[in-house]
Amino acid sequence: MARVRVPSLVVSFPTTAAAMACEECCRRRGLPGRMIPLPGEVSAGCGLAWKAAPAARDELAAALEADDVPVEGWSVVELLEFVR
Repeated sequence: MARVRVPSLVVSFPTTAAAMACEECCRRRGLPGRMIPLPGEVSAGCGLAWKAAPAARDELAAALEADDVPVEGWSVVELLEFVR
């Protein structure tokens, strides 16, 4: 296994409560991604972020808007991932 940099969508939130609401929304709807510590490349509020593939942005945005989850920002950054 190797670690390589992969473009990743990083959704940041103004509060921890908003981050937890995102996680609940995504789990309930079966949307891709996971909660991560906010990467250093992104400066934003609460220190937590949702990480997903950049192609998932429209689907995530629609779901978070429908559930009234406040989002602070959307960024695409290269993050290290393990690949085979």
